[in-house]
Amino acid sequence: MVDERLERLLHRFAAAASLHAAAVEAMDEEGARHHAAIVQRLYGEIVRCGAEGREELVLLAERGGGPVAGMAAVYSLRHAPERCVPVLRRLAGEPGLLGFRASVALDRWERGEWELE
Repeated sequence: MVDERLERLLHRFAAAASLHAAAVEAMDEEGARHHAAIVQRLYGEIVRCGAEGREELVLLAERGGGPVAGMAAVYSLRHAPERCVPVLRRLAGEPGLLGFRASVALDRWERGEWELE
């Protein structure tokens, strides 16, 4: 059972990931930067919850849809590539910006150019 604090963090991460994707789609650079910073901060708080936080973020990637799954997979890629690469491959087949961003993330991962931690 996920503790209440971690559950709130994951919910906020999902909301921020959705808002980031909407801002990117709307070409709202300031909004995209703002929500990306929130996602980054929430990721830090989630991983400070230890193995449970990391596992729940991977589960969010596997169970979530669209941009939430993509963002969770991107942030969990170093920790669980065997589980996140398939998520990104699935999303890379999606039309539009979501598919493009997932395919770019995969390309960077496969070329060893991954920078997120």
